[in-house]
Amino acid sequence: MEAENLAIDAIRGSSLSSLADIPHSMEFNLFKTLDRLINGWCERRELRPLYLLRVCQGVLAHTDKQFQLLEALKTLKRLGRGYLTLEELRLVTQAHDFLEERLRARVI
Repeated sequence: MEAENLAIDAIRGSSLSSLADIPHSMEFNLFKTLDRLINGWCERRELRPLYLLRVCQGVLAHTDKQFQLLEALKTLKRLGRGYLTLEELRLVTQAHDFLEERLRARVI
């Protein structure tokens, strides 16, 4: 197992990964973005965003877990401005918007 994938391996097999309407390249970018963010926070020992995003440690096999991740990203966007870099805030916003769009499409 590569070190760069440790943070996100738990959610790769989720139902979010198998949504037929998400192109593989876009799906991978969501997981790659979350992995990059988590690894960056670990390297900097920035615990606040890791705590706010703690929902990622489980498998996102059910819609309720996916909505929990969406809420965690929303909270991180709102509360993380003091300890996220501008690039991290942009990536969190991008991940939030992507997930929100996909979940909205599933629910509606």
